[in-house]
Amino acid sequence: MTFVKTSGYQSKRSIFLCTELEIHIEKRNTNFRKCITVRKRVAITLWRLATNAEYRTISHLFAVGRSTCCTIANDTCKVITDHLMPKYICLPTGQRLIENIRDFRRINGFPQVGGAIDGTHIPIVAPRDNPADYYNRKGWYSMVCQAVVDANYLYLVKV
Repeated sequence: MTFVKTSGYQSKRSIFLCTELEIHIEKRNTNFRKCITVRKRVAITLWRLATNAEYRTISHLFAVGRSTCCTIANDTCKVITDHLMPKYICLPTGQRLIENIRDFRRINGFPQVGGAIDGTHIPIVAPRDNPADYYNRKGWYSMVCQAVVDANYLYLVKV
């Protein structure tokens, strides 16, 4: 039995990722084999990123070949970088980047810095659905907020 079948792995975040990535990573069945589902592709990638386990271990866990695990993780990460990052993460470019680099050096003495990224846990009441998804390593329920700021501590947002 594989991890996906035995654990009932499915959270709102993984469903969101599956929906966002589906058009980019979905494959078709052929006459020779059934394709690996989007859900399983996302699960393999998340497992690899979360645990840094060897592909041999992941291949046994998900009942696919080692090279298949490697290909899926690499392809899915590339799709995330190419399609989701521009949609959800704002990094400075052009003149704004040049100004940020100048300001970080002038104000903080940091050369070649275009933005600072950090995150924090925001405490929440445990939700009724999937509370384990919100339980953090610090021992309480939270949502993670991550942002990029400039040298003046202002959030970088898309204009």
